[in-house]
Amino acid sequence: MRKTISFRVSDIQDFKQKLLSWGQQFDEVAWLDGNGHRDPHGAFDAVLAVDGLTSLVTDFQNAFNDLKEYQGQLEDWIFGYFSYDLKNDVEQLTSENYDGLHFPDLYFFQPKKIIRIAGNTVDFVYLNMVDDEIEGDFEEITEIGPLGMDQVGQGYDQIQASDGAQTLVGNSTSNDIRIKLRTSKDDYFSRIKALLAHIHRGDIYEANFCQEFYAENTTIDVLKAFDKLNAISKAPFAAFLKIRDKFLMSASPERYLRKKSGIAISQPIKGTAKRSPDLETDAALKFNLQKDAKERSENIMIVDLVRNDLSKSAVKGSVRVPELCEVHSFA
Repeated sequence: MRKTISFRVSDIQDFKQKLLSWGQQFDEVAWLDGNGHRDPHGAFDAVLAVDGLTSLVTDFQNAFNDLKEYQGQLEDWIFGYFSYDLKNDVEQLTSENYDGLHFPDLYFFQPKKIIRIAGNTVDFVYLNMVDDEIEGDFEEITEIGPLGMDQVGQGYDQIQASDGAQTLVGNSTSNDIRIKLRTSKDDYFSRIKALLAHIHRGDIYEANFCQEFYAENTTIDVLKAFDKLNAISKAPFAAFLKIRDKFLMSASPERYLRKKSGIAISQPIKGTAKRSPDLETDAALKFNLQKDAKERSENIMIVDLVRNDLSKSAVKGSVRVPELCEVHSFA
């Protein structure tokens, strides 16, 4: 079904920049980048999937059954996302939050072209219908100049943002980005009081309360925004997703879930501290983070939550916590 041809690349960082630029000509783009982090559970350093042949787009209702059927029909690579509101498919829950982005609740696509990087080896994994384009694509990518895809006539994507996380990063074509809060200050404190009341009554013992920041009527260069975000964070689970006119970018330090050889692995992170260029100060910050009661409480909360969720699917008694409240350092 797919043909693989491998190439050796001397400057892999330069190739990655060119590769992501080249991918912007397609309507569907998924880019996953480990930014050089070494991980015993990792399978590749980076991967690009582009040009969807088929896709699954659905709301939360019956979403997981639809995905299982889609996977069974294809038996092939698929890339996409699960949204938070899929909880409504498996629990008796509803959502009433304002949605100004209108992403589907679940989206996956089958790419015609996959380009996978491990070390200095680049694998082009193409569906048979386009496998005659591998050598030409490799040459086109390597010949991209320092200005990116503008040199081969594709141009960077620019989006008119209504709201959402992608407007929180710079490189706008406008100098006047006004970041707004979806929740007013008074409403925020009112909700905090309600949460505290639930804690005092014993309904819950901890909560993760989030709010949305957004911008309207501003245009940004999404690829440059992602490049800047990625350069700052160098996260082990960086991601860039393009679905026609919708974009998603991530600089996550944590693995949500991986399944390999019958073993499910999750590595949630809670609790943070700043870094310091001074080694002695940095070591003290790390020590204080690991001993802080509030930070440890947050960490143990998420471990309990994930352990409970895994136990619903795992073999009884098989869920283990080999690492608890350890400190992982990132840029």
